[in-house]
Amino acid sequence: MATTVTVAEKKHFLRWFLANYQLQSREAEMLVRYMMTRENVLRRVHFVDNFRHLPRVMVVSTTCVQVAPFRYYRRNKPVSTDVEQAFLDLYQHPDEDVYVGLFFKERATSAEYASVLEETTSAELEPAVKELISLQAEWMIDLSLRNFRREELMQAVDEALDGGDRQAFIDASRALIEFDQTQALATAN
Repeated sequence: MATTVTVAEKKHFLRWFLANYQLQSREAEMLVRYMMTRENVLRRVHFVDNFRHLPRVMVVSTTCVQVAPFRYYRRNKPVSTDVEQAFLDLYQHPDEDVYVGLFFKERATSAEYASVLEETTSAELEPAVKELISLQAEWMIDLSLRNFRREELMQAVDEALDGGDRQAFIDASRALIEFDQTQALATAN
């Protein structure tokens, strides 16, 4: 986590949040109250806006927004709407971080919410996601280099045509054809 929010700050925020908003799910409210009263759990709670690819995520929404009341995501498990299942998971694994996304009307402008928001870092991404991002970056670099090389070869063909140099045109065309064939074979494999 780039920013560290204390347990006291999280507790203060949750008190404010529950005093000002009504959750769509009564069971979810009970779960939030449970988290608020357990320091060992609250220490592992992180309020985040971007929770994609995080290992354990709880999404809770209030009555003032049109978002699903409660969702619980656990790595390699189906999405659950069962608050009791989330509670049991929190209870059984108090040493694991849980990332909480809250949806309420003034979320984007709430200073209280902003004070407890934490940024996720790439270190928290699953290893498979990091590997995928790395592979995509390599692929994009390779694609850019190939496109650049092909543009160079096409420019050589154009320059030979413009200059009326038959031999340069044949050489540049042959190089372009060989390059395209090599790329076609690489793509086929």
